[in-house]
Amino acid sequence: MMDWSTLGAKLSLADKVGQLLMIGFEGKKPRPEVARLLSEGKAGGVILLARNFDDADEAAALIGDLQQLAAASPSGLPLLIAVDQEGGSVVRLTKGVTVFPGNMALGATGRPDLAYRAAFAVAGELAPLGINMNFAPVVDVNNNPRNPVIGVRSFGEDPRLVAEFGAEAVRGYQNGGVAAVAKHFPGHGDTTTDSHLGMPQIPHPLTRLEEVELVPFQRAITAGVAGIMTTHASFPAVEPDPGRPATLSTAALTGLLRQQLGFNGLIITDCLEMGGVANAFGTEQAAVLAVQAGADLALITHSYARQLAAHRMLVENVRRGLIAPCNIDEAVGRILRLKQELFCMENQPPDLDGNNRALAKEIAAAALTLVKNEAGLLPLNLGAEEELVLLSCQSGGVTLAEEGNGGMVGGFARALMLRHPLTRERKLSISPEAGEIDTTIRELLAKRPGLVLVATADAGLFPGQVALVKRVAATGLPVVVIALRTPYELAFFPEVKAFVAAYGFRAVTFDALASLLWGEFLPVGKLPVEIPGLYPAGHGLERF
Repeated sequence: MMDWSTLGAKLSLADKVGQLLMIGFEGKKPRPEVARLLSEGKAGGVILLARNFDDADEAAALIGDLQQLAAASPSGLPLLIAVDQEGGSVVRLTKGVTVFPGNMALGATGRPDLAYRAAFAVAGELAPLGINMNFAPVVDVNNNPRNPVIGVRSFGEDPRLVAEFGAEAVRGYQNGGVAAVAKHFPGHGDTTTDSHLGMPQIPHPLTRLEEVELVPFQRAITAGVAGIMTTHASFPAVEPDPGRPATLSTAALTGLLRQQLGFNGLIITDCLEMGGVANAFGTEQAAVLAVQAGADLALITHSYARQLAAHRMLVENVRRGLIAPCNIDEAVGRILRLKQELFCMENQPPDLDGNNRALAKEIAAAALTLVKNEAGLLPLNLGAEEELVLLSCQSGGVTLAEEGNGGMVGGFARALMLRHPLTRERKLSISPEAGEIDTTIRELLAKRPGLVLVATADAGLFPGQVALVKRVAATGLPVVVIALRTPYELAFFPEVKAFVAAYGFRAVTFDALASLLWGEFLPVGKLPVEIPGLYPAGHGLERF
């Protein structure tokens, strides 16, 4: 049995630095060089993405292989195995587990207990597979309708709501045996730049950050969150160097997070290959700067060469006195304490007997928000000979965080057909061009369907979707718009008469939508964000 109490003092410098690196790799098996990295103890954790498995069984088998490689390393220390299983648009496992609605759907229910129950259920399915860390919940306050990367991943725009739901999710994950990681510190909600591509700047003064962005993180800390992930955004009120993102800022990580907010858990960087840091600093140098700033775990998700170089540069910087050995020891101590806690747990078999699926359905139904129904189009009352046309805008993932897994995955038309066999789906691109829209309008006017459903995906960020909705609404045909992501887009086409916010595009949401559209239950969801110029947060019709 491993003697955790004395292990840290026995590790070599190379082994200690290895514990500070979390790596990812392509494929369903680690390549020989990646296997060597693990067996040599040059990484203490692995992040798994959808590219690494097709289903839960493959994930479990892969994790067993990875842990065997780690057991053969000089330290024999087990790995932290992390995923981004946020629910909704960002999930890595979709087969063999329950895919729950995401954060904004939870926020729309108004019920923090559902955030706890969903997180506890997710943990109960992940832990038996060997996944011991979830990069969730997102606790960014999404108060910018033009945010291209957070949006529906946020619980909402009210820092108190986000804090309450986030804290419940933290407790749910960790009571279920999985370390929770709140992200993205100090807050990625109020920006129009995706940090995968560049470095956003959040220009607000510290007083505003304390009133909004930092509130959910403080609450997560109080709830005992195991880890906090940093963001590659610049915060001039915290870090005087405008070119240095929070991930690399001593003022942000050590000063604000450790000393002011009192966080004693793991500080984990977002991937250091993202443009927000890599463009200006390079991944390997960013790893050094992050550890110097106070990060415990440097995340490098893709390149073996960068992972190996980061390990080498960290060792060199410690030997040259540019990183204090005591800082390395403190970081390793935090990592070992968490590993000891996680690997001393006994995980129960996952609940796949239907209880989790029933909970996912309950959340999806409770989230649906009837925002407008001016023409009384809902509930649907189509004659057997009347055609229902579904226009859906397709993509392989609206944001890079979705790993190609965030597009409209199908299933809505099937759910509709169960209630109305004369349903036809026309798929359009994520931002349809004029010719594509013209062809669609000609078809609609020629066939004159009984109803047109337009399923949108963050239409406010894609001008072609806005143009499509406006053109369809102008035909005079009965039109219902379903927002499968954020509801902000209604501000771009306020002339539509019926609008439903669904906050998701997974099968469980499609089933709930079909039931709602035919009036099988009444809507109870409330907007967790304002639709600028139209409806405040908290709005939602409770009758048709």
